[in-house]
Amino acid sequence: MKLLKDLTPLSSAKKIVYNYLSNYLKEINSVKSVNILNALNKISAKEIKAPIDLPYFNKASMDGYAVKAENTFGASETNPIILDIVDRDEIYENEAKKIFTGEKLPKNANAVVMEEFCNVVNGFLEVYRSVHPNENVSKIGEDVKHGDVILKKGEIITPYHLNMLASLGIKEVEVYTLSFGIITTGDELVDLDSVDINKDFDHLISKGKIINSNSYMLYGLVKNLGFTAKIYNIVEDKKQSLKRAIKLALKENDVLLITGGSSVSDRDITVETVEEMGKILVHGVNIRPGKPFGFGVVENKPVFMLSGYPVASAVQFELFVSRYFKKRKKITLPLKRNIASELGRVDFVRVKVDREVEPIRITGSGVVSSLTRCDGYVLIPENVEGYEKGDLVDVYLI
Repeated sequence: MKLLKDLTPLSSAKKIVYNYLSNYLKEINSVKSVNILNALNKISAKEIKAPIDLPYFNKASMDGYAVKAENTFGASETNPIILDIVDRDEIYENEAKKIFTGEKLPKNANAVVMEEFCNVVNGFLEVYRSVHPNENVSKIGEDVKHGDVILKKGEIITPYHLNMLASLGIKEVEVYTLSFGIITTGDELVDLDSVDINKDFDHLISKGKIINSNSYMLYGLVKNLGFTAKIYNIVEDKKQSLKRAIKLALKENDVLLITGGSSVSDRDITVETVEEMGKILVHGVNIRPGKPFGFGVVENKPVFMLSGYPVASAVQFELFVSRYFKKRKKITLPLKRNIASELGRVDFVRVKVDREVEPIRITGSGVVSSLTRCDGYVLIPENVEGYEKGDLVDVYLI
C-alpha cells in the first residue's frame, strides 16, 4: 500500500483551495442579484448597510395616547390629569391624540400613555399615570442607524433578515449561486432506494455491503449553504467508470464533490483519475480526521476529493467548503476533561456544549453518531499538545 507523504499543513491547504475558489467564482460570475423572497437560506455575497434610519420617524411602541410627557407629571389614580383629545398631526399644551402601535407620533408629542392608564370621560382624557419623555416611543434610528451593517458578507440570509431588508426598502440582494455534483465511489456500496432493511439486512452482512449515506449528508451540507446539489449514481472502483461520471457531473455543475477513493490503496482510484483528467493541487493534509483530503481541477472546475468515512468527509467539507463561504460563530468555555493531541497535526474534535465543553469522540472517522450529537468543534493547532481540564477553548458552533 502506498502511503501519503509530505502532508500539507492545514493553513497552506486552505490557502490553496480558497485562492482557487476566489478566482474561479469571479470567473464564472457566481454572484447573482435576486429578489429578497428568493434569497432565503442563501449566502450573502456582499455586505449591506442600512440606507436610512429605522425607524425613520418617531413612532408609538404601544396603543394609547400621544402626549407631551411634561403634561402628565403628577398624574395618579386619585389625581388624574385631564387633557383635551384632538385628531390632528400636531398637539399643543394639555392635548392628546389617540395612537396605535407603529403609528407616527404627532408633532410636539414625545411620549405615549398606555391605554390602560387612561379613561375617556365626556370627550376629555383622564390620565392616571405619568410618563417620562420617550416612554413607549420607538425613536428615529433606535433599531438601525443609517450606515449600520445589517447583512454581512458570508452570512446566511434568514427570515429575520428578510424583515429587516424589506423594512429598509431593499428589494434585492447579491447571493452566491452554485451547483454541486455529488459522486460516491465504492464497490462495497449499495443505493438506499434499492434496500429494504427489513428484508435485505442479512444479505448486506453476508456480502459486506454498506448503504451509501455520504451522498445524503453532503447533499444536506450543500443545501445548508443555499446551493443546489445533484446526487449521481454510485460509481464502481474503475477508472473509466469514474471518468464518465466526472465528465457528466462537471458538464451539469459548477463544483464536484467525490466521496471515497481519496486515499492511496490500490482500490482508491479517485486521485489518480482526477490527475489524469486535470491536475491535483492538494492531496493529503495534516489534520485528524480527514488526512486524505484532495483538491484538484478538471476542465477548469474545482473537484473536492473527500474521504469515504462519514466524519472525515464532513470535516473536510466543513474546513474547505463551508468555512470558505461563511464564518462560524465562536464561543469560549472551559473544558470538562482533557483532550490529547499530537504535535505537528491539527485535530478536529467534536464537542457538546453546556456550561463546559465536553469532547464526544477524539478518534474514529466513521463514528456517525458523533456528528448528530455534537454542538460544535474545537480545533487543536499543530503546535499544541492537547488541552487540559479547565482550559479555556474556542468552540465553533455548527
